[in-house]
Amino acid sequence: ATGGGTFRDLMLGKRAFWVEEWEYIVLCGLSALATFLFWDSVAHSLNLSKDDMWLFWGDTIGIGAFCCIGAISGIRAGAHPLIAALCGMFTSSFGGAVRDVLAKRPVRILNNHAEIYATTAFCGASMYLVARAVGMPFKIRVISGFSTAVSMRIAAHFYDIRLPSKPSVR
Repeated sequence: ATGGGTFRDLMLGKRAFWVEEWEYIVLCGLSALATFLFWDSVAHSLNLSKDDMWLFWGDTIGIGAFCCIGAISGIRAGAHPLIAALCGMFTSSFGGAVRDVLAKRPVRILNNHAEIYATTAFCGASMYLVARAVGMPFKIRVISGFSTAVSMRIAAHFYDIRLPSKPSVR
């Protein structure tokens, strides 16, 4: 919940946001504790699994929201628009990279074994920045960035859109 924003802030030369806004760490800790304590019973009673579509939809909405938040953070830090778009991508997708590294799993955003992910966040952040550059109001910028990332994520999931791969040479 804080990995992508932490990476973004460090890349911008700032202290991690949660150092001053410690409520995020408390919220993450409480969420993790509740999940640890109650997931099995809640999942069993509601017939949930880690492969259910509600996780996809929650993740998709998160990509749309956090790519805009990251782009805004980049702009507020005075970053070039390209760097601000990367900040949107970092914020929305690098927490999963941290998770994968800590869990000793292949980093999802660095391979083509799953549909595109970080690319959707980068495009959403870029659309937010294009809308900003042409003078759109804040709400329209957010809707533009959010809907771009969400639409691309949905298309990638349902049409199995992946990054291209180079055939291995043996």
